[in-house]
Amino acid sequence: MKFSNKHLECELCDGITETKSVSRTFKRFGQEFQFENIEAEVCPNCGEIYFDGKTLKEIEEKIRRQVLPLVA
Repeated sequence: MKFSNKHLECELCDGITETKSVSRTFKRFGQEFQFENIEAEVCPNCGEIYFDGKTLKEIEEKIRRQVLPLVA
């Protein structure tokens, strides 16, 4: 994956991504978690979505905070 300023070269089609807000559903612990308005890099050619590590870590933390009270 190559960086061009802040944007990436898409691994699927070699397009250059654009920064957009997206909504995604993540499945963890047998449940679905809906997140909206997540900043991501999106390829305008094929639609592939890339999240940076910080964003993914924040999503995982939010999911864990929602799940742990249910398990305890």
